[in-house]
Amino acid sequence: MAWQALIDKIINRHQAFDQQIAAILQRAQQNQLQIYCREGCASCCTLAVNCSFPEAMQIAQQLDAPRRAVLQNKVALLQSVAQEATDFKHFLRLFRQQIKGCPFLDSATQSCTVYAARPMCCRAMLSTRPNSWCGVAFADLHPLEKKIFIDSLDPDVVAFPTHYLAESQELGSYSEASILSDMHDVFEMNLGGNLIYLVWLELEFRLSALIAQNPESAIELLQRENEIYPFLLQFRRSK
Repeated sequence: MAWQALIDKIINRHQAFDQQIAAILQRAQQNQLQIYCREGCASCCTLAVNCSFPEAMQIAQQLDAPRRAVLQNKVALLQSVAQEATDFKHFLRLFRQQIKGCPFLDSATQSCTVYAARPMCCRAMLSTRPNSWCGVAFADLHPLEKKIFIDSLDPDVVAFPTHYLAESQELGSYSEASILSDMHDVFEMNLGGNLIYLVWLELEFRLSALIAQNPESAIELLQRENEIYPFLLQFRRSK
């Protein structure tokens, strides 16, 4: 029952967030600020996505067998990437190179198969540049190309040094923090991290049921199973 109440609250938060995004897009249009995000534009789906565990749990409940199989194939790669990465920046680069796209993306239509339940991080990403820039590996750019790109950004509008709209990014971060706070209020712990990994943990271990029984035991299980990888999980417990 506690989890269902949290999921219901998430659904309401997502709906409210979408209304706020609609207002942001309307203001952007009035200010002649072009937002390039469109259906079928999936370059951002190659990025590593962090979210709250309750959002990942909601997605796990909706996956069919074929999508679960795709997810399973990605997880071993993801664990390897997390172990190989020397820092978070290196992790993000390896993620894009080796994971090569979200397991919830339909490769034929380039559309999200869990769109209604996508986490705040995805909902908040609004590009002020064409989608080709969302797929660029900046580490591979010539220094002059990097400088031209950086100089073209308005730090009052974007989440500098990215080209993503700052207002929606800040709102998304606040909304995700609110979901984590909701979880902490119920279970005296919260859990966040990589979207792919959190969904897999729910399916593999029924983590939500373990947390409902005893949050401390759930974390101890992950430690025994060696499932706490750098860059993939973040959790906070009440002392």
